[in-house]
Amino acid sequence: MEAVAKKSLSKKDQVYKVLKNRIIHHELKPQEFLNEQDLCEEFGVSKTPVREALQHLERNRLVVIVPNKGCFVTNISLDLIREIFEIREIYECAAARFAASLDDKRKFVEILANLESPKNENEEELRASLLSGYRIHEIIVDSVGNSFLSEFYGTVLDHIIRIRVYTMSRFDARRLYQTREEHRSILKAIVAGDADGAEKAMRTHLQRSHISVDQMMVNNRKAV
Repeated sequence: MEAVAKKSLSKKDQVYKVLKNRIIHHELKPQEFLNEQDLCEEFGVSKTPVREALQHLERNRLVVIVPNKGCFVTNISLDLIREIFEIREIYECAAARFAASLDDKRKFVEILANLESPKNENEEELRASLLSGYRIHEIIVDSVGNSFLSEFYGTVLDHIIRIRVYTMSRFDARRLYQTREEHRSILKAIVAGDADGAEKAMRTHLQRSHISVDQMMVNNRKAV
């Protein structure tokens, strides 16, 4: 079994963390069947923690449990992507506006300086940096200082990463560079204390990202 947890975690939480990580990083593919008995044997636990873990994953919409058929990894659909981006636009635009009002912006200054430092990255390195770009969004949301929001956003973030991992190989270099520039624009507005500018830059970035991801999904379907 993968090493995932501190000893304080329950068996259910250990199983949940491993399976969630596998789903997010596409070790478990969309619509893949999860055999309960196989999971019990792999993790060395009884059916109860496995069932509880699967139920937790279902609540977070990472799996679906079909009566008389079993448990399956959820599909990544255009509807799912739309819903995730709708949620992101509501919460992240408000968070960007809030971040611009903060007195202490050292964290954002540091991130911006790192983005603006000269780099000669190849496309593979740029893809890797984009995949970790979700941390910028997470830091902006966490800056609000609302534990309920951060907890809820953590669930949304699982889907954000999953979608990004799924589509990453289809990003062209132009969109990769555009994304970095959009992150710079968001951070510059936050550092400058420009709440309107930060909200606008975040909204523009999310809307462009949504269009880009949708197009990649459509193109992938045509290629199949």
